[in-house]
Amino acid sequence: MVYVASRLVPEAGTAFSPGAVAAADGNVLLAGPKADVLRAAPAGFTRLEFPGAAILPGLVNAHVHLQIPRIADPDGNVLPLPASFADWILRVIAWRRGSEPAAFARNFVGAAGEALSFGTTAVGEIAGPDLSAYAESPLRARVFAEGIGFAPEAAPEVFAAVAEAVRRLGEIAASNPLVVPGISPHTLYTVGEGLLRSLVEFATAGDLPACLHLAESAAEMAFLADGGGEIATRLYPTVGKDVSWFRGIGRPLDEYLRQTGLLRKGLLLVHNVHLSRREIDAMREGGARFVLCPRSNAAHGNGEPDVTYFVDAGIPFSLGTDSLGSVPDLSPWAEARAARSLYKGREKDPVLCRELFRAATENASAALGLPGGILAPGGPADLAVVDDPGGQGDALFRNLVERTERENVRLTVVAGRAARGAAE
Repeated sequence: MVYVASRLVPEAGTAFSPGAVAAADGNVLLAGPKADVLRAAPAGFTRLEFPGAAILPGLVNAHVHLQIPRIADPDGNVLPLPASFADWILRVIAWRRGSEPAAFARNFVGAAGEALSFGTTAVGEIAGPDLSAYAESPLRARVFAEGIGFAPEAAPEVFAAVAEAVRRLGEIAASNPLVVPGISPHTLYTVGEGLLRSLVEFATAGDLPACLHLAESAAEMAFLADGGGEIATRLYPTVGKDVSWFRGIGRPLDEYLRQTGLLRKGLLLVHNVHLSRREIDAMREGGARFVLCPRSNAAHGNGEPDVTYFVDAGIPFSLGTDSLGSVPDLSPWAEARAARSLYKGREKDPVLCRELFRAATENASAALGLPGGILAPGGPADLAVVDDPGGQGDALFRNLVERTERENVRLTVVAGRAARGAAE
């Protein structure tokens, strides 16, 4: 297949007008100026023309829970988010316990289709209850098997469950190469130190990346500081767990992650709202990468990630939407605009938008350890065709971020296979 458009943007900062991509066997053969690609493409390739459009690398949603739906009441009305973050967590627990088993796969199918409709080709997925749903994933996905268990006595059972989930994900990966496993100790307030160390050792032995929700809420920070706050007084008592013995981690976050072995290359930290700049620097030096989810943070009243520091300090970061239970849609474009609104630094808006585009493509692929994020020979043919918003240089990236939404996406292609067209 040869895809031809008025413009090709193979990576942040590069564009060809007109441009083209030739793909075969799920990979990019050629990417560049239209005339060069057409001249070099093998005979017999089908040619698809997209006048007035731009070919982009497929977007990468670096943090999502595709099996969590929009949570509604019995009449189907989507429920507003509770004011208390602990109450939100309790709602998710109640949803999971009350859902019929078949619902999880249905949720995944619907959410994956929604993701594709925005031009997303890859995700960092926190594994839902139904692992079998990933066997037919149309998205490239790093699926993190999640462990939750705070009390020391829970560690052996939770560890065994995570190990089994990784094994099953490995079997799925053998038949669906778009899917690869990872490990997610859920959070520091839901994973005790003993379990955390065991999961780190398992991830290290298997050369698996790890994903951790970190510094998302004030409630989390209060609990980690001294064992207090609504996590201790509201969340755990409601689920029948006694955490009165916990008195905080007793160390700065970066030291705790380092001492447990988690702070290493392959660690993905999600949210990062309440990290100091010193902690961000220390975690970056330790090998961690970062995902920011500004719309989810705002929806829960949890605060704002320090977008300004990440951009101005040149710290690579990615963007994630979080679940449909927290945000209205799975649009990385909307996430980029939300991050844009938080920036208070020195870069001009077009330059900022180029960096946000990079965050939603090549940075996120690298953070997840997935191929893609750019369109280059030998890489995967994961691409999106969108309405060309106009503009030259950095202004193109400003216009892409500002003007692109679901209705502007004409085609999404994953591993050379069309997953969404304008007629759908």
